[in-house]
Amino acid sequence: MYKLGLVMFAVCFGFSSEPVTAADFDGSKALICAPVESFECVPGSECFKDTPESINAPQFIRLDFTEKLARATRPDGEERTSRIENLTLNDGELILQGTQDGLGWNMAITQASGKMALSATGSRVAFVLFGACTPL
Repeated sequence: MYKLGLVMFAVCFGFSSEPVTAADFDGSKALICAPVESFECVPGSECFKDTPESINAPQFIRLDFTEKLARATRPDGEERTSRIENLTLNDGELILQGTQDGLGWNMAITQASGKMALSATGSRVAFVLFGACTPL
């Protein structure tokens, strides 16, 4: 199933008919992001690598900059919405920040490629996800 997801990701994001530009990742266009790799860390232990699905991370995260919302559905079916509290462009990176359920989150999207890193951290756990975004 995991391999099928990677194939679908490549088909959806890897073979776009329109070129992606830095302007696509400046916070002016809605995006959809797909995490493909995840790490979970707790104090006093090493971080471990797993699939985003194994930590109940959504397959897709939709970013709506007009409403300043991040929306997603987790593998267990729970729908999540989080307010984008801060949006900054810095050295070719679109940086988004917010909070939800006692965690602070940061997402960095590289303007040149759409590659993204997302971290969600609290005092007792940290999650890091890597993937890519594309305009909707």
